[in-house]
Amino acid sequence: MSHRRALTLVAASTVAGVVASSALAGASGPTARNGKLAYTAVASALQVYVQAQDADARRLVTSTSVDFEPVASPDGSRIAFVSARDGNDELYVANADGTGATRLTRHPSYDYDPAWSPDSRRIAFASGRTGDSEVFVVGADGSGLTRLTTSGETDENPAWSPDGTRIAFWSDRDDDSDIYVMNADGTGTVALTANDDEDALPSWSPDGARIAFTSDRDRQGDAEIFVMNADGTGVVQLTTTAGSTDDWWPAWSPDGTRIAFTSDRAGDADVFVMNADGRGQANVSGDESDDFGPSWTPDGRILFTSERAANLGVETAAPNGSGRRVVAPSPAAERSPAWSADGRRLAFVSDRSGDSRIYIASSTGRGARLLTEAKGFADDEPAWSPDGRKVVFVRSDEYGTEFLYTANADGSGLRFLLEAGSLSTPDWSPDGRRIALSLNGEIFVVNTDGRGRRLVSGAGFNASPSWSPDGRRIVFDSDRDDEDSEIFVVAAGGGPARQLTDNDVDDEWPDWSPDGTLVAFSRGDLSELEGSLYVMATDGSRQRRVPLQVPAAMPSWQPLP
Repeated sequence: MSHRRALTLVAASTVAGVVASSALAGASGPTARNGKLAYTAVASALQVYVQAQDADARRLVTSTSVDFEPVASPDGSRIAFVSARDGNDELYVANADGTGATRLTRHPSYDYDPAWSPDSRRIAFASGRTGDSEVFVVGADGSGLTRLTTSGETDENPAWSPDGTRIAFWSDRDDDSDIYVMNADGTGTVALTANDDEDALPSWSPDGARIAFTSDRDRQGDAEIFVMNADGTGVVQLTTTAGSTDDWWPAWSPDGTRIAFTSDRAGDADVFVMNADGRGQANVSGDESDDFGPSWTPDGRILFTSERAANLGVETAAPNGSGRRVVAPSPAAERSPAWSADGRRLAFVSDRSGDSRIYIASSTGRGARLLTEAKGFADDEPAWSPDGRKVVFVRSDEYGTEFLYTANADGSGLRFLLEAGSLSTPDWSPDGRRIALSLNGEIFVVNTDGRGRRLVSGAGFNASPSWSPDGRRIVFDSDRDDEDSEIFVVAAGGGPARQLTDNDVDDEWPDWSPDGTLVAFSRGDLSELEGSLYVMATDGSRQRRVPLQVPAAMPSWQPLP
């Protein structure tokens, strides 16, 4: 199964996928200018919810961006949370009812893990602004930013002691994850746990006597909730789940009698509550979407992050991130849009009829009409011919067999080209004579009648080919060198592939710009509600992130005349 097909299946159960690609007329060289980027966007991917006892959860902060990690101030007047609504993860503060959100930090790196001081005047948090993750503290009004840790390793999840004199956190400064505690000014750091296991996510009890935390130290090696004395002694295991399920992210209730935590024992992540001794464990969020990261309000309600509002739509934006616009809003799963060469029509996939079908609409997404329909089959990944007369697409059956078809732009002239166990991401050559695609994990080029199959690049799993405007090169993604996908380029006639990116996360879905000078690609896993768009030079240099307020992936350039 291709990685794109796997993402589509994930999207069908949680959110809808959206892709865009472009076709360029002419094989003599670049003839178009770079237009906007179309891409898959997860609107409202993570949102802040609040739940009172014996009541349904309700959305507290409303935005189309990513809002997560909510924590209430001890005086009950405000909440702090993390949001990407301004293009990257920053701290925000809002009123307790979710209104009046204001940005607290401003840095091109990511800020996260907010934790209020007991007097509600300061917020400790983790930040990647130094190149690694360190703990900082800032006033609740954004003033007085101070760095507290300087380990040069990962320091995260700060938690204030109830008296405000100390901050617990976890760090991998000694090669594994352990719980540490320091004075509130960053001095006097002491390790509370020291072993070969992973200990993280500390939470102080309201009386300051104990710290709950997450650890994989039990015999099964999965994550469980533990509690220890504030000096690190007297460790007691509170949860024991069967199999490979995990319990993590504990949070003490204000009265100290209960602990909320996250667990995937029900299949997805849910918020559970138990007594402080580990008894009486109960699922309190119980939604089919992932709910995680609980924290308590002073009056005993639970704040948490949820994916339940997530939805994907076709969006476009300039390569600098400006002018973001939803192209084809729909309550259905809309995905895989592809611009015609003149930029006036949009082919895309929709589940609006209950099945995966290809539609054609105007460039704004209006006037959609059905292009394909075959009972018992799913259609996906359309790509236009350079002359705009035909669309190539992938059709799959319930047994996992995949087929390559072409159809005229009015839906007539359906033509079968080839069949394979794994077939994905077709892209028409600029001269209109060939189609590049991923076939059983290798990049092939075939004639437009499905014949003349020629291997361009193998080794590892390869997908998402995109032709250069002059038809001489093909960029694609591959996991050939490690378990992460990277972007490669190869001559259209085959030969050695040259690696363009090298990261510890997936770089996928490259798309050549219409003028031939740039390649857009996505970094991160959109099925995990993560992902960002990047643009780089065709030699892999000058990589830069496209600042967007939502997780995004699978970019495609719109050609302009």
